[in-house]
Amino acid sequence: METKILIISPDEIGKRMSGPGIRYLNFAIELAKCFKVILFSPNIPELELKNNYNFEVVHFTKQNVMRHVKREAILITQGRTIWENAYLKKIGIPLVVDLYDPFIFENLELNKYKAHNEKVHQASLSMLLEQLEVGDFFLCASEKQKDFWLGMLSSLNRVNAKEYEIDETLNHLIQVIPFGVTGERPKKTRQVLKGVHPAIHKDDILIIWGGGVWDWLDPITAIEAMVVLKSRGIDYVKLFFMGVKSPNPLLQSMKNLTMMQELSNRHGITDELVFFNDWVDFNDRHNYLLEADIGLSLHHNHIETRFSYRTRITDYIWCGLPVISTEGDIFADLITQHSIGRVIKHNNVNELVDSILSFDGKTEYEVGFSTLQKELQWQEAVKPLVEYCMNPRFSTGKRNIFKIKRMSKISFVFHKTFQLIKSKQYRLLMNKLRRFTKIK
Repeated sequence: METKILIISPDEIGKRMSGPGIRYLNFAIELAKCFKVILFSPNIPELELKNNYNFEVVHFTKQNVMRHVKREAILITQGRTIWENAYLKKIGIPLVVDLYDPFIFENLELNKYKAHNEKVHQASLSMLLEQLEVGDFFLCASEKQKDFWLGMLSSLNRVNAKEYEIDETLNHLIQVIPFGVTGERPKKTRQVLKGVHPAIHKDDILIIWGGGVWDWLDPITAIEAMVVLKSRGIDYVKLFFMGVKSPNPLLQSMKNLTMMQELSNRHGITDELVFFNDWVDFNDRHNYLLEADIGLSLHHNHIETRFSYRTRITDYIWCGLPVISTEGDIFADLITQHSIGRVIKHNNVNELVDSILSFDGKTEYEVGFSTLQKELQWQEAVKPLVEYCMNPRFSTGKRNIFKIKRMSKISFVFHKTFQLIKSKQYRLLMNKLRRFTKIK
């Protein structure tokens, strides 16, 4: 009987998507070559999207999930989904947990100095511990992440004698699946900025900031570099932010966005040298990246950086866009190793300015991009997951798990509600309460 793969995306699947949605859409595309796939999305799928793929895209509800559960099924999910939907732990099919986003570190940075930061951390850790307890097979995005997750799994006794007897490498328990790139090289279909936007000219150097401006990133240094360039009378370098407003309605607003817009406005460079865009459509993003000259990815020196996987850089690689990135994460090593851009120190405005001004075209980076584009293709990246789905199994070793007391879901919801009321984020509160009502 044909195996059915159920994939639950925590982010919306549609015209505008962020990292998790893109990852699970591509999981579905590749797995559908071998299995019957159902992709669940928190939003009601658009008709156009339903007709474009050889798998079903279904609104994520308990009723819809249970309608597709059968003995020969496998569930793949990530993030807070299991914590919010306890029934998923009891449906009796192998559970694949994707750990590519170590959100506990993002939340530490996001809630730094806030009165409720310890409560949020406890809730994040509770969500994470539950995933590590119930999962049968785990995914992550890099070898560095794998080391971290093996440590976490060991602390819960998920790495134990029974698992070791099955495979001394523990590859049957956790595997690396990086964020991939589409096998087909992108082709430009329209002009989007140069010579189209009245302030961006055909001969300008166009710098793209792909993806969001999350608070654990450093777009402020990018704005400060543009201020320096203006002070030197350089007006041919333009910085375009592809997405400053996430398509996920459950994400809180970022302090970074307010700070960077205030800085840009104060120096009179908004819509002159710096441009803020809400969010570029998924199927149009390649036009912006192919038109750009440099892809930017800057972050601070903290623990989130060390274990991160900057998915925007995989888009830069896909489009052959030279990268300027901050040191400290795995992509900094890849950029240096494959000569696809430059790596600079943290919060170093002058080094960023010098790197921009010394840029001399894309040609010298082509060889490095060609190698990475082959290595990171989705069809190659998902092979360990395909192999698991060919021979799925329940983990016998999780019977020996060490139980750790966790924060209850009700306690966290009460606390989060209080904090959102206190900070007057009423729209975000209503979005979260609607979601909580549905999952109950």
